[in-house]
Amino acid sequence: MMFAVPALLLEMALTTPVSDKMPVFDVRGSCRAATTAMTLDPVRQKLCLQDEGSARAEVAKKWSSFPAVDRTRCAAEAQLDGLPSYVDLLECLTLAREAKAEDDQ
Repeated sequence: MMFAVPALLLEMALTTPVSDKMPVFDVRGSCRAATTAMTLDPVRQKLCLQDEGSARAEVAKKWSSFPAVDRTRCAAEAQLDGLPSYVDLLECLTLAREAKAEDDQ
């Protein structure tokens, strides 16, 4: 019976599409890299983390309203360089939505 719960969790993970769950990014490395590239000013890193937090909140509010294909593609693109970013994720999702809106006109 000890294996029932982990097996159930594994089954749930395998049956739930990745795009249904908003990705969880550790953006500290992204902000550290961006700050180091520009300056060593710790205030800039704090501002970067605030921007990432704001973008994360915005994505969380709208996540389910984006098409699954865009969620999957943009989540992958937002972490391509190994430095994940909610700002990049939000930008990708927004641009995809705008492009579809233009196509529909």
